[in-house]
Amino acid sequence: MSIFDEIRRQLDIVEVISEYLPLKRVGNSYATRCPFHPDSTPSFYVSPSRGIWKCFGCGKGGDVIKFVAEYENLSYLEAAKLLAERYNLDIDFGDGDSEGKYYSALRKINDFYTEQLINSKEAKDFLIKERKFSPSVVKEFGLGYAGDGFKSVEFAKKEGIFETLLELKHFYITSYGRYRDFFHGRVTIPIKNILSKVVAFGGRSLKGELPKYKNSPNSEIFQKEKTLFGIERAKDYVKDRNYLILVEGYFDIIRLQSEGFGNTLAPLGTSLTLHHARVISKLTKKVILLFDGDTAGRRAVLESSKRLLKFPLEIYAVFLPPGEDPDSFVLKNGIKALRELLQSARPLRELLLSSILKASPEKRERYIEIYRQLVKEISDPVRADLWIKEFRDKTGINLFGKKNFLPVKKVKIPTQLTSYEVDFLLGLLYLRPEVDLNAVNLSPKARELAEAILRGEEEKNLPKWLFEVDTLGLERRFKVAKEVLTIDKPLLEETFKTLLYLEEKIKRGKATPQEIVDYRRMLSSLTEGERRLYKRFKEETKKDFKSDGGVL
Repeated sequence: MSIFDEIRRQLDIVEVISEYLPLKRVGNSYATRCPFHPDSTPSFYVSPSRGIWKCFGCGKGGDVIKFVAEYENLSYLEAAKLLAERYNLDIDFGDGDSEGKYYSALRKINDFYTEQLINSKEAKDFLIKERKFSPSVVKEFGLGYAGDGFKSVEFAKKEGIFETLLELKHFYITSYGRYRDFFHGRVTIPIKNILSKVVAFGGRSLKGELPKYKNSPNSEIFQKEKTLFGIERAKDYVKDRNYLILVEGYFDIIRLQSEGFGNTLAPLGTSLTLHHARVISKLTKKVILLFDGDTAGRRAVLESSKRLLKFPLEIYAVFLPPGEDPDSFVLKNGIKALRELLQSARPLRELLLSSILKASPEKRERYIEIYRQLVKEISDPVRADLWIKEFRDKTGINLFGKKNFLPVKKVKIPTQLTSYEVDFLLGLLYLRPEVDLNAVNLSPKARELAEAILRGEEEKNLPKWLFEVDTLGLERRFKVAKEVLTIDKPLLEETFKTLLYLEEKIKRGKATPQEIVDYRRMLSSLTEGERRLYKRFKEETKKDFKSDGGVL
């Protein structure tokens, strides 16, 4: 029995899902409104006898682990671990491996840092007197202090975690041959993943040393370009707020989350990446960009929007007064002022159009070009067309010349890839499905790209055409592509030949009762994708159809 079978055996699916949704008994099952699509009448059903759930509106379904994975935006394995921890199940995930030992080591060194903070007047004064965080907030967010950087090395050796932290590049060797903490002399800020496990640290200098902020180096469990600070809290708060606030810094997040805006996220000292945008799109459909009102802040809004527009997200923006960040703004004006500022956020498209209409002739063309470039980033042609039409209605100008629509961009796709492989790769990139590549028939080129996407390669390391191909109706296209690519083609072709032979005999009235039964059984066993392939097979071969002893 696998660990997943054991989790399913020990858990009551109704009990687990009831923690998330209000279930009502309907016969031998339970029903409620589906959380994964707009649902006016209950179409989400849970079957305790079969241990599964199914929505008859959007088609999603699965076991108890799959539900938590979908709802919490986790991988299947992460959801299994979360359930085992939450319900105190005795499940051995083999956490003696690197992932488990890293989490354990980082948790212990974080505890050491918090102890060091208690004994450092300088670090406490910085956080409490200078940054104005209350002691309770300092404790709640696990802020600490790395001290001189030598005591933490001694602590790690004593606890038996030195080698593990060295693997994470948490310590480095000085020119004098001594190991020292990467964050020495800095306030430490634990960075957590969506499961609230510490995966890295941020470090803030106390005396103006440069760089002002440092992050842990990338490792097996932490990649800066994939991590959003504050996500472990935001994922829960967003369920009530229905939107996320995107800001830029550690202390911005701590300030806003401690003041009740738990639905706040920030990238870690880097611009928003495509991976960040994909994670955000799984959590919400609305994002408010809250950046500085200076040139750098406005540039950050545009750069972030380029990534976010590739996903079905409503993007709003609001700017702080020049020289202010969310942390300083709240300290100076209070949380009520921030709430009012957020309420004034306007859709990005509306802000851009307003800027274009108000701009001087010299600046107008530059703003129009910005609008044009953002439209080109929109992956959904229908939404892109709405942007273009609104631009034309408000300005009287056709954005792309005489035509009223976004010109079709010729995308050069490698000739060795089939259209199904292209749709499959796009699905991996934008939908984040769980897929076993060993079960999919891919060409060497397609498999190479699929493995790169699943590894989470940065956008710059993937072919440009992947981000230029039309993604309209991608969920349906991916489903069809996956069905087609998982089919055993030689076997299916033989099945199609037999089906067509039987179909022709039935039409001519020469089929035996058993042949009619065989035909119906074989046809009903085909999936939706296989039926489409069979229809195409008939169209292509029927004109050459010949019957020869039951073989075409």
